[in-house]
Amino acid sequence: MRLAFLLVALSVLPIPAFAQANQSFVQGFGGLRLADAPSVMPTAGGTVGVGLTSHIQVIGEVGHISDVLPSAIETLMTVSPVTIHRSALYGEGGVRLNTGPAGHLGLYGETLFGAARLNTSVSGLGSARTDAITNFALRFVNTTSQVGAVGTGVILQGGPVVATIGYRFTRFFSDNVLDALLSAAGHSDINEARVSFGFRF
Repeated sequence: MRLAFLLVALSVLPIPAFAQANQSFVQGFGGLRLADAPSVMPTAGGTVGVGLTSHIQVIGEVGHISDVLPSAIETLMTVSPVTIHRSALYGEGGVRLNTGPAGHLGLYGETLFGAARLNTSVSGLGSARTDAITNFALRFVNTTSQVGAVGTGVILQGGPVVATIGYRFTRFFSDNVLDALLSAAGHSDINEARVSFGFRF
């Protein structure tokens, strides 16, 4: 209900000339992973964009995804006493293309590439002490992975306020032993629905 109210408010705010010409922005975002058993708000972070033209922006993003395990592993965990948790702290840079505002609405497409720190933990191995020892050992095999993403969605703006509603596909690449065990494909894919709010400047 609050989200719907904010979007309606954006649609009735005036659009001054500077907001139409200046495409630089800063936004905070949250997302929901689209999977068989989605987690609640597994993604959060911030994005900064610098307008090169009215339709092209260079963007930088930092964020945290709390669940990057492949869906097959998550399904297996539902019938296993052992739980594996894997999260990622990442940073990316890339380019966003947009149609420019038509009234209060616009469309965008983006592509990004960067690096992510993958952190793995386990529980349910039999005792709290065993879990603690195992998680301490896992710190030495946590790795930095390359990450790439593409996304698209709708831009809503009113005055200096801007919001986006969109889809993001993210892939984590890695070639270490732990990743090979957790994903036969050698990578983890994340499909995400995302909402962002921020300001143009």
